[in-house]
Amino acid sequence: MYLSELEEGEVSKELAHQILFQGIRDDDAKCDCIVVPSSRTSNKYRTPAAVELFFQGRSSRLLFSGGYNGEFIESESMRSFAIERGIPENAIIIETISTNTKENVIESLAALDNHIGLNNMKRILICTAFYHMRRCHLTFLRYAPSWFEYSFHPVLDQTTRPDNWWKYENGTKRVQKEVNGLIHYAKHGDIMDFNLDELR
Repeated sequence: MYLSELEEGEVSKELAHQILFQGIRDDDAKCDCIVVPSSRTSNKYRTPAAVELFFQGRSSRLLFSGGYNGEFIESESMRSFAIERGIPENAIIIETISTNTKENVIESLAALDNHIGLNNMKRILICTAFYHMRRCHLTFLRYAPSWFEYSFHPVLDQTTRPDNWWKYENGTKRVQKEVNGLIHYAKHGDIMDFNLDELR
């Protein structure tokens, strides 16, 4: 069964957990770039994780993706955070246009092509919240070159983790919203449709 065959609001807790969390783990591979889609709380969870990955030698480049949220440009805030913690400015790429995951991916690919050249790249490391990783990956699969390979660094927040999301009202709502979104996007072709049998 594929994501697009499911119906929004009719996915069990167990299946929702599998869809978002099963099989996602960091393989520790070195990559051409660490790609970090933004959120309002990027500098609490995602940016620090990306900075740590850089200093671990996982990649010599960071790309922060995110536009104006009504208060500030998220990727610029992420860049400032990283520079303050010792990341060289010339190691950082940003895109300042995107306002959602689909735009994160499309604008990130444009920025990578401009700064590195997509033909010069083979593997990217996606660094985002654990519950957001599946959507981000499936969106890259939909729009990125077919030869791209992916590593994942799922970032743990406080209430939407694979070991606790169902214990919190906001964690449960996030998971339900994310799964419903994946079904919607799969039906409309905004992400690569996903065979759930691959999770077994």
